[in-house]
Amino acid sequence: MSLTFLKLINVLLRIGGIGSKFLILTLMSKYFDVNVFGNYGLITSLITILIFALGLDFYNFSLRDILKTKEEQDIVNKVISSLLLYIIIYILFSFIAYSIFSNVSYLKPFVFLVIGLGITEHISQEIYRLLIGFKKVLFANILLFVRTMGWSIIIVFYYFNNVIITIDSILSLWLISNILTIIIVFIYVLFKNYDKILKGEVIVSWLKKGLRVSSVFLTATISLKMMEYANRFIVDFFMGEQMAGIFLFYSNVSMLITVYVNTIVISFELPELIASTNSPAVFNLLKKFRKSLITHVIISSVFIILIMKPLLIWQNKIEFETYAPLIFFMLIGVGLMNYSLIYHFKLYIFHKDKSLLKAMVISALLSLILTTIFTYFFGVYGTASAFLISCIILFFMRYNEAKKMSYD
Repeated sequence: MSLTFLKLINVLLRIGGIGSKFLILTLMSKYFDVNVFGNYGLITSLITILIFALGLDFYNFSLRDILKTKEEQDIVNKVISSLLLYIIIYILFSFIAYSIFSNVSYLKPFVFLVIGLGITEHISQEIYRLLIGFKKVLFANILLFVRTMGWSIIIVFYYFNNVIITIDSILSLWLISNILTIIIVFIYVLFKNYDKILKGEVIVSWLKKGLRVSSVFLTATISLKMMEYANRFIVDFFMGEQMAGIFLFYSNVSMLITVYVNTIVISFELPELIASTNSPAVFNLLKKFRKSLITHVIISSVFIILIMKPLLIWQNKIEFETYAPLIFFMLIGVGLMNYSLIYHFKLYIFHKDKSLLKAMVISALLSLILTTIFTYFFGVYGTASAFLISCIILFFMRYNEAKKMSYD
């Protein structure tokens, strides 16, 4: 099997898997009332945020370290140590989340599903990252495809056969699909590494070092996710579920750029960048990475613009079509955010963690302030404007921090 053909298969699997979530989003934007769609969007946004919060961004330390580890037993020990850390986090999270979520009106009916999805989505993402890091790209993308497309096909079947669809049924099928693919991976890992797992041990000193280092990345990641998702909850607070649903729709559509760039560029090129950090080849790889980012940001943006009008016609809801200009604010913002990853990952691979953190935290704090003020005074277009301005700030913050590096 040629390398080009293999890459094509991986891309199709990844796009198919992630595309299925977009398909469900568009179907539900038509099927649900706008306020119900708003609640559904807020729940899925919360689950996305939980994925990052639960991991404490430990993978930013662990993956970078594991990929540089030569001894197989040491690799297994580090993976076991990571898993133990996550189990402890999951247990603590479950108790805290139950006490909080059961007091939130739109979460209360789905407390256990949201907790289960937060945990299983996180562990699934960690598995995916490790498989990609170990160059098991095809296996990783097959699992992703099965995990996301599996339950999505059932929902599509329900939709076209007039079976009643509820938020509960979507979340339940999603959780079952996650659990099944996690079981498959654990069976595969046990079969391949049985002897090494029996000899495995927890490296407490490695965990302590990792938590110390990853605290920087966690702050940076929470800052980024605050920029991407806090505006949805702010819209809900000031303008209610219906406007939240409308803003969520355009926000999620624009995030296809991020999904596409992660699929086509980052999942293939970042592991090589990390592995080549101490090699002169890293600078050519960075140039290639920059070119790939700008090319695919443009391709995905044009694609979204082309599909928006047909999508709105099919949707046939005046509430969404009235606010169609929102997409341009969101596309420019998300496009800038993704292109600025060239500077983000340059800081990351050269361990300029404090500079990375500075750019993210300042941008996020300004974003939160701008979004609150602009939404209060100017409504949903104020929210979109604040997002665009925040992304411009993030771009220049990352650019300036990367420019200070002595490696240029």
